[in-house]
Amino acid sequence: MTAVMGIDPGTQGGVAVLRGEDRSVAFVAGLSPDMTHAQAVDVVEAAKDALRLNGGSLCFCEKVGYMPGDGGKGANTFGRVDGILRGAVLARPRATVIDVPPMTWQAKLGCLTGGHKDISLRRAKELFPACFPAGQFKYEALRIADALLIAEYGRLWLNRG
Repeated sequence: MTAVMGIDPGTQGGVAVLRGEDRSVAFVAGLSPDMTHAQAVDVVEAAKDALRLNGGSLCFCEKVGYMPGDGGKGANTFGRVDGILRGAVLARPRATVIDVPPMTWQAKLGCLTGGHKDISLRRAKELFPACFPAGQFKYEALRIADALLIAEYGRLWLNRG
């Protein structure tokens, strides 16, 4: 079984890599609005290293787009960050990106959020308790929760589970 990467794109998303069948976490990092483009690329490069070292080449990325109410600036910022993350994944050595709509991975993992991030956070804590230590700020936990769950969706997809 190979490792898989999960990306929750956006300025407050995250990147995670899970190892094979045991679901252990090889890499996890949150993104933040104050990161430079170079720092976001560094996060993806570190994740790609973990993916490659654990025998993987697939990246499952949440397929999201413009949300009404984001406004022009918000949509532009999201698009730029999404593009930077995807570009870093596809740069040499490249990984294969598989887009996954939110409803697809959420339904598979039993955490349809309806826009309420606490639901996916609760599920991520159930599956990956070591990634959420006591005293962790909620905003830090929210940044990695969906990335972990998207990677778990990818792991299940590979196992056809």
